[in-house]
Amino acid sequence: MTNRDEDATGTLVAAKPTAQRALEALKSLAQEKGLDDVSMRDVARRLGLSLAALQYHYPNKAALLEAFVRQTVASYRERIETVLAVSAEGEHFASLVRFAAMETVHWDNHGVMAMIEGRASHDDAARNAILLFFRSYLDIMRDALMADSPGLPPAKALLTATLVISMLEGLPTLIEPAGDLGIDRDALVDAIIRAAKMLSAGMM
Repeated sequence: MTNRDEDATGTLVAAKPTAQRALEALKSLAQEKGLDDVSMRDVARRLGLSLAALQYHYPNKAALLEAFVRQTVASYRERIETVLAVSAEGEHFASLVRFAAMETVHWDNHGVMAMIEGRASHDDAARNAILLFFRSYLDIMRDALMADSPGLPPAKALLTATLVISMLEGLPTLIEPAGDLGIDRDALVDAIIRAAKMLSAGMM
């Protein structure tokens, strides 16, 4: 007998692998009650599995967190590749900054990522997961910048990427109060893109 699930229309479809379902359960549980309060037993219970069955895929919560971040990074990279593929020549960096700005504000996984980031000061697994995410983010931003500015040394491209990402990471906290003070969200994103271009030009 094959493992099958029903989709939204009631049609039988192949069930998702347990490892993938565990990541979805982690996200759902973390959004319900906070990441600190989610245990491996909670995830196993949500999946209808024994703890031992879950540990076959993820031996501990650290492994589960790392897998969640790796999946998030992989998904983010795929979406970025799509954005870059349709960007005009010389506009890869600006397109990426615009995409990243909108993702930072609206990102579906952002809540759980923020929870992981919040644990990083006292949890080595969370710290390693966040380092993994930001290293990948920096690589992506640096590579897009260097594609648009071939003469830009890699070290300066990385410095620019670091400064731009630091601006973007403040958006979730600032977007609402800035809006309350009359700053338009699109105008703010445009300003970040202009500042990013000025930074990259200044590094040449």
